[in-house]
Amino acid sequence: MSTFNTMISNPSLEEYLLIWENTNDAIFILRKDGAIIQANPAFAKILGWSLDEVKNLSKIPFFEDDFTSEDHEKQLDLLRSGKSISYFETKRKHKNGEIKDILASYRSINKKDVLAVAMYKDITEEKQTQRMLRLTENCYRTLVEYSPDAIIVQSSGKITFVNPQALHIIGAKKDTDIIGTSLLDYMDIGNIESENELIRLLRQEEMVKIEPTIQQLTRMDGSNIWVEIIAIPVKFEGEIVIQAIIRDVTVREYYEDQLTYMATHDPMTDVVNRSTFMEEMDKRIEEAKVTKEMLALLFIDLDKFKEVNDTLGHGIGDSLLIQFSKRMKENVRHEDIIGRIGGDEFLILLKDIDKNKINNIMKRMHANFKEPYVIDGKEIIATSSIGVAFYPDDAISPEKLMGFADEALYKAKEVRNHFQYFNIKPQ
Repeated sequence: MSTFNTMISNPSLEEYLLIWENTNDAIFILRKDGAIIQANPAFAKILGWSLDEVKNLSKIPFFEDDFTSEDHEKQLDLLRSGKSISYFETKRKHKNGEIKDILASYRSINKKDVLAVAMYKDITEEKQTQRMLRLTENCYRTLVEYSPDAIIVQSSGKITFVNPQALHIIGAKKDTDIIGTSLLDYMDIGNIESENELIRLLRQEEMVKIEPTIQQLTRMDGSNIWVEIIAIPVKFEGEIVIQAIIRDVTVREYYEDQLTYMATHDPMTDVVNRSTFMEEMDKRIEEAKVTKEMLALLFIDLDKFKEVNDTLGHGIGDSLLIQFSKRMKENVRHEDIIGRIGGDEFLILLKDIDKNKINNIMKRMHANFKEPYVIDGKEIIATSSIGVAFYPDDAISPEKLMGFADEALYKAKEVRNHFQYFNIKPQ
């Protein structure tokens, strides 16, 4: 009977036999010369070697290549001195060549020919998981660190993390300038609807993912930029934190605004074009139906504009149109609309008009329009004719209102340098 069998024949060791046979950890016994003399079933499962293949071998076959015989002898000397080797991580080679991550321990016995009992726990999967987590974390850190977008984490209403791009966008020199503040501190929330989902999320009033939304941010130097924000609430350790990804879209917004402006305005005179004017007039009439206010539509035409083009050239004619447009802007309020519908024809829609005062307004406006223009050092006299129609007194539809203003203009042009109300004699 082997030494091991002699040891376990003691009834006090019977319970250890159950562990020996059923544990998932490899357990094996070393002789004083370092050879393996016994191993449990898990030994073969973990290392691929059966007891018969490794028993009594002077050279252990599952040591990794860089673990030398000198290293092994040092371990044996330590065990021979009565010192155990506590749990440590190492690597061992499976019979198929696979390198296993092992949590190993050696318990010094030094009885008869038994030197020690060794235990190997296979932690390969655990280590692989840890490696993947580290890799994922490193990749994530790299992505966050070098992301062209600002990444901000906010918890309990306060910013707890910012990446370098967030510092750049907000205009901070170091993260401590931002940590502890709130994204709301950089937003003009007074001009944002109270029901805005982003605001509700940042206040933690409503935990919903915010799809890309355009907002204006105020940087630390007081300048304003346009940003696109995606905000996502995430549960972390029982607490809701908000991850925000922010992209500076100021340049994009500028060009989009420019494109929109070009699509809606006359490039020469800088007033709205015909289609935009008609859309705005539709909206104003719908609003007026609710507010019961009166609107005045002015149809304006420069008298003898063709003669200016023919005698002085189209360059002078264009300059005249530009100066005339400026005078129109000077004579209307911000809420009124001016549009060029073609050539030298313009429309003005005046909001919330008092019909008892319109005559004085028209006289003042008409007098201003006929003041001489100075272009390239030349004084040019250019008068205008104006036709006026009222909503709702003359018409309630945009088409009829414009038609009646056109009729009034036609009558005014018969006299020239006059303004004419629809269906009333020239003034």
